[in-house]
Amino acid sequence: MTQSSRNIPSEILEFCERSSVALKDLKDPRACIEYVKKELPGLLCNRGLFIDIIKDSLRGEGFLDVQRPTTFDNELVLYIDKDRLFSLRMYLWGPGEFTTPHDHNSWGVIGPASDGYEVINYQREDDESREAYARLVEVERVILRQGETAHTFPLKAGIHKTGNPTEETLITLNLYGKSLPRGYINGFDIENNRVFRILSPRRKKEYLLSKALETLEKM
Repeated sequence: MTQSSRNIPSEILEFCERSSVALKDLKDPRACIEYVKKELPGLLCNRGLFIDIIKDSLRGEGFLDVQRPTTFDNELVLYIDKDRLFSLRMYLWGPGEFTTPHDHNSWGVIGPASDGYEVINYQREDDESREAYARLVEVERVILRQGETAHTFPLKAGIHKTGNPTEETLITLNLYGKSLPRGYINGFDIENNRVFRILSPRRKKEYLLSKALETLEKM
């Protein structure tokens, strides 16, 4: 765990410690998802917990490091299991904000702390033989209420777009399982049938450094 347990709200710490014990014995991603979908609503429906987290963070007194670099700029890391079995993250969604369609490196369960969060699931129809090409078709669209959850799977089995179609700012909790060592996720441009890599800030810097070195060495 990256944060000091003394600073983490007891509700989150207890949830994560229970999850660590339970998930350690579960090998099937579907079983892991089923467990988390039963447990996560207890946090999502705790309005006071989110109020306290936000107020503490705005005062600079919370356990969250809001300056810590993450893949997405609306992402805050709440907890990372010491054995890397899972991580719990909080996402903030302004009115009308959506992700680009993307896949995942792990299974995951997501849910909102208030009504209105939208999840759009896709299926990839091409055979992945053409570089930078992908053809997606929408297969499901749901609006989640407070405490309801959706889930995802690794790689092309878990392609979705999520976001906030409302005029309010929403919060979601996302619990992700152990990540595959791919180093990136795929983003998708549906209109142009394109696929591209999304890198974390650190990996993007490493990638650009290596490419810059290649350029200099060719001169």
